[in-house]
Amino acid sequence: MSSEQSQQDVEAKANTVAPKNESGDRSAGHDYEDVLQLIGFGRVQWIVLLAAGLLLMMVINETMGMSYITIVSQCDFEMNSKDKAIMSAASFIGIFCSSYFWGYLSDTIGRRPVLIYTTIAGNVLSVCSIFIPNYWFYVFLRFGVGFFIAGASSTTYAYLGEFFTPRHRPIAINYASLFVGISTVYVPAIAWLVLSMDWSISVTDDFAFRPWRLLTICYMLPGVIGTIMLWTLPESPKILLSLHKTEEAFSVADWIAVKNSGKHLHEFKVQKLKTEGCSDGENILLISKSASATIKKMWKETLPLLKRPHLVNFVISCTIMCGLFFSSSGMGLWYPEIQNRLGSADSDNLTVCNVIDASIDQMQANQTNKVCDDHINTKSYVDTITYGTALIVGYILMGLVINKIGRKASIFLGLTFAGACALALIWIKDDVAIVIAFCLYLVLPGLCISILSGAVVDLVPTHLRGKAVCICLMLGRTGSVFGSNIIGVLLDAYCTATFGVFSGFVLLCALLTLILPI
Repeated sequence: MSSEQSQQDVEAKANTVAPKNESGDRSAGHDYEDVLQLIGFGRVQWIVLLAAGLLLMMVINETMGMSYITIVSQCDFEMNSKDKAIMSAASFIGIFCSSYFWGYLSDTIGRRPVLIYTTIAGNVLSVCSIFIPNYWFYVFLRFGVGFFIAGASSTTYAYLGEFFTPRHRPIAINYASLFVGISTVYVPAIAWLVLSMDWSISVTDDFAFRPWRLLTICYMLPGVIGTIMLWTLPESPKILLSLHKTEEAFSVADWIAVKNSGKHLHEFKVQKLKTEGCSDGENILLISKSASATIKKMWKETLPLLKRPHLVNFVISCTIMCGLFFSSSGMGLWYPEIQNRLGSADSDNLTVCNVIDASIDQMQANQTNKVCDDHINTKSYVDTITYGTALIVGYILMGLVINKIGRKASIFLGLTFAGACALALIWIKDDVAIVIAFCLYLVLPGLCISILSGAVVDLVPTHLRGKAVCICLMLGRTGSVFGSNIIGVLLDAYCTATFGVFSGFVLLCALLTLILPI
C-alpha cells in the first residue's frame, strides 16, 4: 500500500468519527473513545496491560501468599487455627480500611500517582515484616501492607479500562486478570522452591531467619517490576479530561497515537478533546486544613453512588462482589491448608470432612506430645498449582466467550455451577473428583470478579469510577475476611455446615446477577 493511499485511509477514518456542530463544522472536540478508535490498539495498550497485570499479581501474592506462610510460620509464632485466620485476614482488613480513600484520591488527583506510591509503600512494609519475631507486630505490618496495596487492588481496573475502547474494555480487564491465575501458580511454585530449603540463621536467641521469610521477597517482585513500568506510562487521559485538564489529556492522547501508529493526532484531524465529567476542579485534600471538611467533601462527592440512578445497581454489585470474595478468597486462603491435611492422611473413600475430623485428632495428639509440625505436603503444592492452572485456562476461555454470551450470563452460569460444586464436596470421596470440585468452586467466582469490576466501571460515569470500583472491591474484601474467619471458627467443628453456607451464598449471588443491567 502506498503512503498516499495510507494517508487517504487515515483521513477517511477520521472523517467517520469527527464531530459536527449544527453548521457542519468538524472543529468541535472529539470524544476520547472516538480518538482511541482512530488511534487503534497498539504498543501502549500492551504495556499498560502488562503493568496492570503485574500490579494485580502483586496484590494476590501478598494476600493469598499468606495461605502458605501461616502454615510454615505456625511453630515460630505458636499459632492455632484462629491465629492463622487472623494473620490471613490482616491484609484484607487493611485493604478494606483504605480502599475508599484510595478510590477517592484516584478520582481527585489521578490514577497513576495512587498506583505508584501505594505500591512502593506496601512493598517497603512487606520487606520490614520479614524481620519481625512478634506475632501481633507481624500481623500489624501485614495490615499495613494491605492498607497500601489497596490502591493497586482496585485503581488498577479503572486505570487499565480507560486506555481501551468500551468494546475492548471487558476483554482487556479479563486478560489483565489472567495474571491472577498466573499468581495462583506462582505462589505455590515459589513456595515449593523456597520452602524446600532447609536452613536457619539465628539472629537472636528468640529469632531465627528461616526460608519462609525469604518467601515474602519473592512475592513482592512483580509489584516492583510493575511499578517501574508504570513510571514510563502517562496518566489516564480519561481522568485528566474529567479533571478538566484538557491540554494534558490531549498531550497524552497524542503520545499514545505516536507510540501506536507513528502519527500525531493532527494527522487524524484531531485538534482537541471534549472535556467531560462534573468535577469542580477543586482538590479538597490540598486546600482544606480541616479533617471534617475533607470528610464532608468526600461524602458529598460519593453520595451520587447512593442515589438514583446508581443506588440499586451499585448495592447489588457490592453484594455480589462480597460473595465472590467470600468464596474464592475466603475458601482460597484455606485451600492449601485443607489440601495439606488431605495429603497427610489416608483419604481413600473419605470425604473432605472425614479427613478434616481425622486431622483434628492427629493435631490433638501432637499437642499432647508437644510436637509442632509445620511441614507442607507435596500434594498441597501440586493441587494449588492445578487450581492456578485452571484459573489461567478459565481466564483465557472467558476472554473468548464473554462478548458472545455477555457479562450477565457469564456470571450467572459460573456462580450456579460453583455453588453446585461446593455442595458436592460434602459427599464426594474420590481424590481426583475432590480436587476438580474444589478447583471449580474457587475458579469460577474468581473469574467473575474481573467481569463484575469491568461492569461497575461501565455502570457509573468517569468521575465516580475510581470510588465505585474501590468501594465495591473494598466491600468484597470483607467477604474474604468473613469467609476466612468463618472457616477458622467452624471448619473443625461444623465442616458440613461450612460448605453449605459457602454454597448458599454463591447461589444467592447468582440470582442477584440477573437483576443487573450488564
